[in-house]
Amino acid sequence: MKSIGKALGKEIARIVVILVVIAAVVFYLKDNNWFKKIFDGGTEAKYESVVKRFSKRNELLVADAAVETRATQNFDSNMTKDWPDWTKTIADLIVSRKLEVKIPVKTEFKLELADISQNDIEIKDKVLTFKTPLTVKVDSQKEGELEILKASSGIVDKAVDVVTSDKKAMEFLDKKSQTAIYETSNDVMKQEKYQKKVAKYISQDLEQLLNLKSNDKISVKVNVSDLKFENIDPKE
Repeated sequence: MKSIGKALGKEIARIVVILVVIAAVVFYLKDNNWFKKIFDGGTEAKYESVVKRFSKRNELLVADAAVETRATQNFDSNMTKDWPDWTKTIADLIVSRKLEVKIPVKTEFKLELADISQNDIEIKDKVLTFKTPLTVKVDSQKEGELEILKASSGIVDKAVDVVTSDKKAMEFLDKKSQTAIYETSNDVMKQEKYQKKVAKYISQDLEQLLNLKSNDKISVKVNVSDLKFENIDPKE
């Protein structure tokens, strides 16, 4: 039993020494061009958004939605991407980052009225319609704390995180979170049921504004086909 304990202690000590050596090498070579190539790679991403709330707003901010976005990110190094399939496990063990996070996102729909002139509208039988498309700007932002569901990284990445006090890991997380927020806007604004709600809310809000000091009640008719949705979020 005593010999087993000694053997286990030696094995743990050996692993610690290896990690320390790797960390030292990484720190020494961090500005080396060959070493930088290890961290040049492509990212494979998958997004899954669940709209938790979609409610009317009585402003030019027409509507907002509370969205729960689940983002899965895989980073693969350019150095190992052309290795044979059977080496995939080894490559991932050396350099890779895999991350799955749940991000609370608020998505807003803002009606752009600045460029609308008299030539763009038509009133017939007390019904106002638009002859040119209305621009609806879609803007998402993180609201609250994100939750890390799964996380893993290769040996080299672990060593880098030790040397940089997890700075590299946080940079990766921040960058990919913004990409997920951009994709959330894309996902929500393309769904027909929300496009119809936005058109309905715009009609109601403009009617209220037009009829504030008018005895002639004017109706506003806005269809989805009258709207042009624009994602204004930075991609990353």
